[in-house]
Amino acid sequence: MALATTPLVPKDGTIVFSDGAALTYTLVYEDGDLQVSDLKESQWVTQVFKDRGIPYSARDVERDEAIEFSFTAHAIGVVGDNTTATIGDVVMRLKVWAAATSTMPASTGDVYTVQLAWTGERTDLGATADTTLTLKYCRLSMDFAEGVPGKISVKGRAICYSTDYLTVS
Repeated sequence: MALATTPLVPKDGTIVFSDGAALTYTLVYEDGDLQVSDLKESQWVTQVFKDRGIPYSARDVERDEAIEFSFTAHAIGVVGDNTTATIGDVVMRLKVWAAATSTMPASTGDVYTVQLAWTGERTDLGATADTTLTLKYCRLSMDFAEGVPGKISVKGRAICYSTDYLTVS
């Protein structure tokens, strides 16, 4: 695959949420400041064993509980009407998103999660494919702040459930 040498900038990215069935929401009026923290090979917690303070071995002992992420969006309304959703509806499972189904299998519990897919436009800049990062089992929370413009700050935890919790391409 040919790499584009043009750096990604905020206008190149899009964030799309989806539930476990057919609902999707493309984030609008956002700052392009998605941050995903602590990604690592296989998301395992490593235990280092020491003999009197000197490491002698290391083992992967358990999978991390979650991958943390955050972003901000302009507050065009905290919740939408019954036909048009906002990020608030996705986070709080309201209005159009009240019928959303979790991306976690029902047999695993009652936690409401959604999928977050970030795409960075690369083909328009000479690459052979766009860059994508998908977090499949995301638990969301948000903060609202007045201002010019008002802001919605979304924080999330992508649960490292199963083997399909993260896709990067």
